[in-house]
Formats: sequence, structure tokens, C-alpha cells
Amino acid sequence: MQKFINPASVALVGVPRKTGNGSFNNAETMLRYGYRGRIYPVNPHVGKICGLTAYAAMAELPEQADLAVISVGRDRVLPMLDDCIRSGIKRVIIITQGFADADAKGAELQKEIVKMARQNAVRIIGPNTMGVLNNFNRFTTSFVDADFPERFSPVSLIAQSGVIQVAAKNLAWNHWGKAIDIGNGCDIDFTDCLSYFAGDPETKIIVVHMEGMMRGNAFLKLAAEVTRQKPVIVFKTGRSRAGAKAALSHTGSLVGEDAVFDAAFRRAGIIRVRNASELKDAIHALMLMKEMKGRRLGILTVTGAGGIMGVDACEDYGLEVAALPNGLIKELEEGVPDWIHVTNPVDIWPIGMIGGRYRDVSRIALTELLKSPSVDGVLSIFPTTDSPLHTDLEMADMVAQARREAGSGKPLAIWPYVDVVSAIDRLEATEGVACFDTIEQAVFGLSVCYRYYRIRQRATPNPRSFDVDWPAIEPLLAEGRAQKLLTGDAALTLLSLFGIPAARGVTVTRREALLKAASALRFPLVLKLAGRAFLHKSEWDGVITGIKSGEELLQAFDTLVENVQRRNRDLAVDAVQLQEEAAGWELILGLKRDAQFGQVIACGLGGIYTEVFRDISRELVPIDRSMAFEMLASLKTYPLLTGARGKAGVDLDAVIDALERLSYLASKIPDIAELDINPLIASPTGCQAVDARILW
Repeated sequence: MQKFINPASVALVGVPRKTGNGSFNNAETMLRYGYRGRIYPVNPHVGKICGLTAYAAMAELPEQADLAVISVGRDRVLPMLDDCIRSGIKRVIIITQGFADADAKGAELQKEIVKMARQNAVRIIGPNTMGVLNNFNRFTTSFVDADFPERFSPVSLIAQSGVIQVAAKNLAWNHWGKAIDIGNGCDIDFTDCLSYFAGDPETKIIVVHMEGMMRGNAFLKLAAEVTRQKPVIVFKTGRSRAGAKAALSHTGSLVGEDAVFDAAFRRAGIIRVRNASELKDAIHALMLMKEMKGRRLGILTVTGAGGIMGVDACEDYGLEVAALPNGLIKELEEGVPDWIHVTNPVDIWPIGMIGGRYRDVSRIALTELLKSPSVDGVLSIFPTTDSPLHTDLEMADMVAQARREAGSGKPLAIWPYVDVVSAIDRLEATEGVACFDTIEQAVFGLSVCYRYYRIRQRATPNPRSFDVDWPAIEPLLAEGRAQKLLTGDAALTLLSLFGIPAARGVTVTRREALLKAASALRFPLVLKLAGRAFLHKSEWDGVITGIKSGEELLQAFDTLVENVQRRNRDLAVDAVQLQEEAAGWELILGLKRDAQFGQVIACGLGGIYTEVFRDISRELVPIDRSMAFEMLASLKTYPLLTGARGKAGVDLDAVIDALERLSYLASKIPDIAELDINPLIASPTGCQAVDARILW
């Protein structure tokens, strides 16, 4: 990667003769940017370009260049790549579009590029790329002219689009330090770039713009190591539900593509942002404030309305308002009217104005908040103005003094308002201080600092193993793989062999056998349609509950047959499933095999309204006990599981155990495509799978 980022010499293949306005001449842009290496334009139709000697072919170059940049029409790319290879160049950037990003012919040409590169140990960035940027040595391969930024950050970008690189000032708070646009990613991909930036001493924060994933497991494994040393922020686009296509199982439609990325990023310790505004604020926060070791905020404000906005934002971003230290309350209330009560948010305006000590009480309050062990970070809201009538409102020196007196590195996010531009640099000159455009952005920035602290402190998953009866399991696996499907009792039996409790029941193929089958079970009973045709039983009115006698059982069978006949007269009921009825909360547990990341485990609200409420939590396999608990605790319906409105809670330990065992099953049978347990009935005394289907 070093020769891509820091080349001593660059061959530019396909440089246009034209320069100036509208030429998109990358030799010209490179010179204007201040690149100090050797540039060799390759163009057989002209002797000089931008004052540089132009060469008719790669073989005529006076040396073997470190890097070649190809920007010719797509039909000429392969011959030019061949020339580069013959000249011994091992690093090539292909700017040209029209390959896998375009049509079938382009996709075939791209395959040829990869084949040639592999055969000759050549590495490729692109095609369809802006290439690379390295502001530390004034190097860019972009054909879009830009002034060299005098200020840039130690933030490196890996992107799938040149716009993220070019629009740095709009998206990155400051300019990127380094950037790689992987384009179509035919060779160099996210993992290659992440590996390089992980070891790069000039890179302090890594940002990834991602549309799709390549080498998903390799990327996550590396990211899990990198994120303990450097923040990795991912701006993943394409979040719509279009990626979550319906499948035969509930889980197939619920564990959509974007939800899987969420789970994958969480597992690797990656900070995901949802839009460009969050990207900018996350970079800003981590650059200036770094970590926050808890979720408790002190809020110092000169406006009650602003304080309320801060409290609302805390709830939005998973933070909480801290308890104030008693000493601070007493000190601030001393000597002021008794109608002033100090709480958090601390509204400093009436205290400061009545006593004429606005700056002093602001400093005291901020110092004590930064010192307090009950406060993890501070949000401060105050005006900054250039007016000569309000120099007493200047707060930059007060902030610096409070930081010194507190002796604390806790993050301080400030929302300055009125005349902001002239104040920001003065305020941010104090270590650990960042200014934001809105109160909500300031609180979001603090939440990112807290997320990164938790990422660095996270434990490595420690999943359990279980003893299972493999001789009994193997025939069921053979049946499932042969039919691509297990349902009903066969699926429940497989689950029970992995220790996941299942409702007692039996499959019956004849009406006459129902009463004998029922004699071995305990009423009340449930009768269900069975078989491949009835995977979604509710669509057929295919479940009858509360059966209390043999007579009701026979009536229930006849009703199921009638329900099917009403919908499809040509469809026979070949089998039914008879079970003991279970009572409790209906949950869903499931698996789905993702093409990039492997097995994903899900749990949530089950039953017939699963797709309606979509209250689902997801993680990558394997999970351990604490992760299983977090999956349950993250559900909107979790308070119901712990007990509400006089109804007892469920046996959470039993549900957690079932999740752990399902994770173990997934790790041992990785070729399962989808698995549903819906519902898993959870009660105060345990849980049991009532219905299941497994797809290969």
C-alpha cells in the first residue's frame, strides 16, 4: 500500500494534451497540488504536457515508476495495463469507468483486469475511482482540481465513491489526511486499506464509506482488533428495506441486509453513522473530545429552553442527566433569592445576572461539573458575541480556566450561539472541547465518545459448548439436507436434541389415529396443519387451540380440512400436528445465514404479529450469555418479559439458555439457510418451542 499512498514516481497513462479549464488533466492537478515526486505523462501524440516530458509508451520511461494511473477509454485499459506489467510496475490505479459498474461487457473486462493482475502479482485500485489522496505529502491522483488544504486532520478515508473524498470539507469537519477511493474494488478492498491505516502512525481515526461489502468476515476480524486501538467510523449507505426480501421463514424477511450490517458492525466495535451530518459530528467529537467513560451528563446553560433541548437529546442518544454534587448546589444558591433552585440542567443566567457574577459562577459551575465523580461529560450552552457591549460574555478564557482548575480531561461539548465563527477557534483551543452547530449535534458527539469508550472496554465473547447426542442428530440432518426442509415434529426434535425445550406432540396422518395419539398427551391440546404446503399456518386458519376433549379434537380436524378446502380444493391435508397447549408470551428465535457474515441469530416478539411490530434484536453467531441477555433487554417488549400490570414475568434464564443453545446449533450446522422457532412460549416456569421450521 505504501507505493499507492507515498509513491516517489508516478506514470500517468492517458493524460490529455489539453490543459486549463475543462481539461480534467491529472498531471496539471497533481502539479497544482504540490506533489514533489517525479511525474511521467504517457501520451504518444505530444512531446510535453504541463512542461513535463511526455513519453510515447511505458517502455520509454527513464525509470520503473512506483505507481501507474490509467485514465483511458475502457476498451484501451487492458492493453495499457499490459504495458504497465511489461514495464515492471506493480501498483496500478484505474480511473476509467464502465466496468462492473456499467454492463455485462464491462464486468467481463473487469474479470480480465483481475486475471492479469493475479498472474503478474500486480495490485489494482479501481476501476471507476478517483484514486488516492495523501495530504501529508501533497499527493493526489484526482482529475478534479482542488487547492491544497493548509489544515487537515489525521483522519483517513476508505470510500466507494470519489465524492466522499472530494467533498471533505462538507463531510469530514476538516479535510482528510489520507483517502483511498476503492471504486469497484476489483482487487484492493476495504480489508487491504483498513490493514494499512491500522498500522499508519499518521492515521488516528479511520472512516469508511460503504455501499456493499467484500470479504466480510476478514474485514470484521481485522476491525475487531483495530477498533481497540483506533476509532473506525462506517457510513453505510443503502439502508432501505429493499435489501430485506421476503423469504419462506419469518426470520428471512426480518433479518434484512441492513440489520445484518448493524449486527456485524456492533460485533467488530465499529461506530456506525446514519447520515453525512452524523459522520461530520462523529469525526469532530472523536478528534477533539476522545472518550467519555459513562453516560451521565452535566448540562450548564444560560437558557432554560436550551437545557430542556439538551435533556431531550440525552434521551434520544442514550445518555442521562447526572446528579449534581451537593456542594455545587449549596455554593450556587448562596446569596441568591430563594426562588432560584439549582438543578441539572444548571441554568446559570439568573444566578449570574442577579449577583453580577456571570463569569465567576459559570467558571465555578463548570469546574465542579468537570471535577465531579458523578458527571462523565458536560454540555455547555452559552452565547458568544462580537459586540463591544457584551465583552463580559466572552467565555473562552473561562472555559480554559475551568479546565485547568478541574484537572480533568472529561469531554466538554459546547453549543455557542449568536456570533459563532470568531469564537470557535478560541473555545476549541482548550483540550477536550468541541463546538457544534446545534444542541442535538453536541449531545450526539458526546454519545459517540461514550460509544467509543465502551468499544475499547468491550469483552471478547465467551460462548458455551454443549454436549449433544450426535448419533441421534445425524439422521435428522440427512433428512433436512435431502428435503431442504424440516418442519413440525422433526424440526422440534432436532431442537430438543440441542437442549432447546419443545412442546410434547406427535404428527398424525389419519383422522382415525387422532384419539389414540391424544391419549398419550395432556389436555388442553392444539391441532395444526403440517407439511411443506402450510409453512405459514395462520394464512390457512391452520391452528386450533384450547381443545379439551376427544370430541372437540375430531371437530377441530374437520374444521382444518374445511379451512384448507375453502382456499384450495385441490390441496389435501396429509398430516396434522397434535401438541400439548402451552401458555405464556410468544417469542420468536431464529437464524439466517448471511452470504458475507455467516449465521445471524435473532429474537423478538413472536406469533402472528411478528412482521407487524418487527421488534427484533440481532447478533452474529456465536453469542454468549451476556450477549443473549442484551438481545432480550434491547427489545421494546422487554418490560413485559420482566413483568407488568400484575402479570408475572418470564423465566429469562430459560430464554437466554435457549438463545445460547441456538447459537451453538448454528455454529455446528453452518449450512442451515434459515431457522424459525415461532413461537417460543416463555412463561414464569421456563420456555418451550411450539413450532419450528428449518431451511437448508
